[in-house]
Amino acid sequence: MKKVLKIISIVLLFIFFGSLLVHSLNSINQDIGRHIKSGQIIWETGQVYKTNLFSFTEPNNPFINHHWLSEVAFYGLNNAIGLKGLILFKSVIILLALVFIFLATYSKTGFWPLAISSVVGYIVFIERTDVRPEIFSYLFLSFFVFAIFKAKNENNYRYLYFLPLAQILWTNMHIYFAIGPILLLFLLIDRYLHKKEELNKVAIILIATIITTLLNPNFIKGALAPLNILRHYGYSIVENQNIFFLRDYGISLTVISIFELSVVVLILSFVIAFKNGRRQITLEALSAIFFTVMAGKMMRNFGLYGMAFIPIVALNLRTVKIYKKKIFKLVSYSSFCILLIFLILNVTNNNVYSWLESSNRFGLLLPNGSENGVNFIKQNKINGPVFNNFDVGSFLIWKLYPEQKVFVDGRPEAYTVNFFDNIYKPMQTNPELWKKYSEEYKINYIFFDHKDITPWAQQFLSYISKDPKWPVIYLDSTTVVFIKKIPENKTVIEKFEIKNFPNSL
Repeated sequence: MKKVLKIISIVLLFIFFGSLLVHSLNSINQDIGRHIKSGQIIWETGQVYKTNLFSFTEPNNPFINHHWLSEVAFYGLNNAIGLKGLILFKSVIILLALVFIFLATYSKTGFWPLAISSVVGYIVFIERTDVRPEIFSYLFLSFFVFAIFKAKNENNYRYLYFLPLAQILWTNMHIYFAIGPILLLFLLIDRYLHKKEELNKVAIILIATIITTLLNPNFIKGALAPLNILRHYGYSIVENQNIFFLRDYGISLTVISIFELSVVVLILSFVIAFKNGRRQITLEALSAIFFTVMAGKMMRNFGLYGMAFIPIVALNLRTVKIYKKKIFKLVSYSSFCILLIFLILNVTNNNVYSWLESSNRFGLLLPNGSENGVNFIKQNKINGPVFNNFDVGSFLIWKLYPEQKVFVDGRPEAYTVNFFDNIYKPMQTNPELWKKYSEEYKINYIFFDHKDITPWAQQFLSYISKDPKWPVIYLDSTTVVFIKKIPENKTVIEKFEIKNFPNSL
């Protein structure tokens, strides 16, 4: 009976994981469209572009596309199974990653340490489960964890030999690829301190893995991209902010509190392990510090932290002696199954998302995004150049490129710091600079996501909505379109101008 309940518990646990992965495609207005368009261009041209070809403002600015292979995959998959299929594909990839995480430690920890750590770690992890190239990083990270922990805890080194090959794919699929060599370095330090006879073997695999990072379209520059990318960011985005900034900025997400609680659990697990005689924990300690610091510095790293949290805490908790009477185990497994069923039901009715203050919704839902606004532009043959805000640029690339290029899009590294500091943001806060640059760039219409909460966007919408030279011709729940009042636009203005439009959005 106990064995049956354990199997049911594992199945329900993965159903719970999966239920939280099948949710609305909330990146519809942000990244996914640009990735699909980019993948199409790479597939059709047979080469990875190296300049900012989507924008008319800085078209020749150098750009390292560190996730080009993911984009080709998204393009092909979108053609084959569509956006809803991509949601399911993402779910399968992440579930496969979780299987590797379980296999990495289950033989040493058993069920309960993994069950406890996975529930806590996974709730932090789900902050980053949209369809993005980083889903491949979760898969490769989990495989590295699997191979490295097998080597350390079971003296099984054969899986390490696959890591240089996996690194080639990881390097071309997502910027997190640098984590692979870092984890191997942690293993090298661990072996040096605790098992020197395996040192040379690990060192050779580490060197081979580092060398394979050079196998990318940009060679050394591509391999060093993770170290340099943030130097080129002239624009702050929410996911790149630390948890303290987010709280001060007024974004008090429940998931941040859960992350903070999980850090307490992580620290306590090391205290428990050390107290119970587990001393050779160099690999685990270095990994815990690394992923905790990364998550604390950037919210976008919550996914990595949650994935790494699970095996580390499980290994630490295995030192706890569990009451072994049969009746206790039967009650424990039964209670856990009931809890999981309760959680699954509350995922499917969206109660869990409400509790987490998440915009996700269970199911294969595709938000409209700015689709209606773009259709309006196409149907009325409104030509650029366009001035758009940062958040909606990728959607415009997806739907309008190459007929129209964007002013800016959601890739800070594709634009210079000078562009953001001296052009993009100032022209939204200073009407005189708006006049200057809108004339310089010959802006014909403005396509703006009026949900943009940045101070410069709010200032811009406040004054441009009062400017008679830029009448509003389209408005929906997310998008507003202004057009320049010139003779060429007279017909569309007369037909669509919203004359009763309020002076502010």
